[in-house]
Amino acid sequence: MPHSVSDSPQRAADEWEPTEAPSDTIPMQLKAAPTEMKVENLFNDEEYDDEEFQSSENVTGSTSSSPATAGALQPKAPAGQSDPEIMQAFYQRLFPFRHLFQWLNHSVKPSTDFAHREFAFTLPNDAYLRYQSFPTADLLRKHVVRLNPSRFEIGPVYTANPRDRKTLRRSANFRPMAKELVFDIDLTDYDEIRTCCDLANICHKCWSFVTMAIKVVDSALRNDFGFEHILWVYSGRRGAHAWISDKRARSMDDQKRKAVAGYLEVIKGGAQGGKKVNIKRPLHPHIT
Repeated sequence: MPHSVSDSPQRAADEWEPTEAPSDTIPMQLKAAPTEMKVENLFNDEEYDDEEFQSSENVTGSTSSSPATAGALQPKAPAGQSDPEIMQAFYQRLFPFRHLFQWLNHSVKPSTDFAHREFAFTLPNDAYLRYQSFPTADLLRKHVVRLNPSRFEIGPVYTANPRDRKTLRRSANFRPMAKELVFDIDLTDYDEIRTCCDLANICHKCWSFVTMAIKVVDSALRNDFGFEHILWVYSGRRGAHAWISDKRARSMDDQKRKAVAGYLEVIKGGAQGGKKVNIKRPLHPHIT
């Protein structure tokens, strides 16, 4: 499952600034999902009616024991207009809401791993609806089918239900505490060496770069860091995303996430750099 379902809306607070980290013998750019956010800056978004769903007072479940900061959601520029009728049929008939619930909930029974997670929706009128949360997969499906968003995004797990944020506005009791470790591989980072396509265009030939990058990064994440629960998904446009769901990955703070991305950074270079390739010493264990 990617960050979002489809592809401009009113802008929400705090932007993500991914950490770039190329890896191995191909000029791959990895972007680690950032983790820092200031909760006091998150309350300037436009409000919407959310009375249909209950707050956290009636939701039961376990809470995470290792807090970590996580990045705030923000709308992205649309790649093009999506057909509302096609999206409606997709949500009603094809979208795997139950599998999404089990993946993000980390259990077959409802818990705060899902109930306290933020979802953000881009509506057909380009409005951006943040701080939505749902205790069950059925309520998420009901909400998505009713709104028929052109896309939606998956945010962090908070210490409280995101719908209760108004009552906790000036309190440290509302803060992000966990988020999957996410890496992003984009084909646009290969524009200097691929000859078949450019920009957001892709074909079977240049997709080989993404395939090689996935093999390199997946091997490093599993063998060097011991991560087991890694989900690779098509990004929806021009690359792939890796979502690492191990508990210790979800609870990492910003410094640890940057350290993982830094370890995967083997080759530096690019159109803006004075030197195309700059291999650091001592050599990375993957190329010695």
